[in-house]
Amino acid sequence: MSKLWQDALMKKVLFVVMALGVWACQGQEKKVGVKAERDAWPIARGGAGLSGQVGVALPGKPGIKWMFKTEGAIVGEAVVSEDVVVFGNSAGFLTAVDLKSGAKIWQKEFEQSFEAAPAIHRSTIYIGCEDMKLYALDLKTGDEKWSIETEDKITAGVNITKSPDGKATWIVLNGYDGVCRALNTKDGKEIWKHETEQPINGTPAVVDGKWVVFGGCDHFLYTLNLADGKATKKIEGEAPIVSTVGTEGSFVAWGDHSNKVMGADLTKGELDWDYSDRNFPFMAAPAVDAKNVYIGGRDKKIHAISRATGDAVWTFKTGGRVESSPIVFTNGVVCGSSDGRIYALDLEKGKEVWKVDLGESVVAAASYAKGIILIGSEDGTLFALGKK
Repeated sequence: MSKLWQDALMKKVLFVVMALGVWACQGQEKKVGVKAERDAWPIARGGAGLSGQVGVALPGKPGIKWMFKTEGAIVGEAVVSEDVVVFGNSAGFLTAVDLKSGAKIWQKEFEQSFEAAPAIHRSTIYIGCEDMKLYALDLKTGDEKWSIETEDKITAGVNITKSPDGKATWIVLNGYDGVCRALNTKDGKEIWKHETEQPINGTPAVVDGKWVVFGGCDHFLYTLNLADGKATKKIEGEAPIVSTVGTEGSFVAWGDHSNKVMGADLTKGELDWDYSDRNFPFMAAPAVDAKNVYIGGRDKKIHAISRATGDAVWTFKTGGRVESSPIVFTNGVVCGSSDGRIYALDLEKGKEVWKVDLGESVVAAASYAKGIILIGSEDGTLFALGKK
């Protein structure tokens, strides 16, 4: 065999090896980049930024997989971790059920009601109650680990985030006493607090591991430094902000009692636009994706609003007021209505993809895990929608 022929053969072998390597890397990248399913929903609105994004494709029309009936209205979002669904109700019951079957795991009664959504972190449930306390409970048993008392009721959901130095995990909590607090998850010890002039109803968003963002009844949208709780920006609105904000990146959107939805860039600390349609307030939290803001109103409509301009993209009319906060899939948005139905709409035109008649008024936000949409009703039923 000549040296020239050997060199040519070696080049061919090297080419094939390199090609196989490139093909293998491309295959691995494609596999890693595809998210076929979402396994948990441990924090209200799907994550610390409160975007309402699910991150997977809209499922086909589901049936009612199971129902769990309670004695009080369910107005807070259900959360899911380790195949356990946890939710509270207006009768003061906190309940844990199995995600797949709806079978009761445990139920615990408190003296006051729950409006807030819980949060789950490392097998511990954190939830605020109208008895003015924040509770830390064992996910598997419901046994209390610790509790702290605030100065007024807690109607806002709990957010969970890493501390800025990454060495600890913090709770961020708003209260009706007008205080935003950062607490240690281990024992509830206060790290910092920021006081406002009026009650705070909405769950605080944590953005980019740097900022805490929320609106208050004093008309202000606050941006706090996560590290120390000091205000970095304040945007004054025209009316109380009683709902939870939605963020994506440095963009934030919120509704208020002036019958408007507003959008702003947190880095600028200035209002970019405001949107109004009819003379009805927006009580729901918005969902936000890369293009639009999606929000329900008491005008019985679900609205899609351009993030860039604040202009209407589409509206969809339901049969009742929409105080349920939407969740957004990669190709659709899902939202409940007080007309007793849950709707799935396409993102581009807002056309109905499917609807499920629950027969009970809905004001709670939906959540999602392992192919199951969860949503509570004002009549006290938690519905699980999915393949039977």
